[in-house]
Amino acid sequence: MGRREVLAADISARETVALERLAAATDGQSLCSLSRGSGPVPAVKYHEGEAAVLAEARRAIRRLPPAPGDDAAAREVLRELRDRWTAQIDAPGRTGARWAGYLAGGVDAVERLIARYP
Repeated sequence: MGRREVLAADISARETVALERLAAATDGQSLCSLSRGSGPVPAVKYHEGEAAVLAEARRAIRRLPPAPGDDAAAREVLRELRDRWTAQIDAPGRTGARWAGYLAGGVDAVERLIARYP
């Protein structure tokens, strides 16, 4: 298995874990009903952000053309995702605890991938 395949498998496994954590955090409630509620939902939004960025990474890596050996393109995809998600932290309309949790989950998830696949 090549480096990109290992990365893709790792992303899929991490996405599965994030979705399992999200399901556990929602306790069977839909994300829509939780988002409309008035109580804090930082863990739910954090895991939602993790799952969202991992799904985005998985799709982006899958779209890359085949590359033998060192896979700089896949690493660049991860860095671009991190930069795009990080830029949203201070973006207009991305305020409040829910957005902060969502974006933190996404940035943390992609940072872990970058650290593992430098």
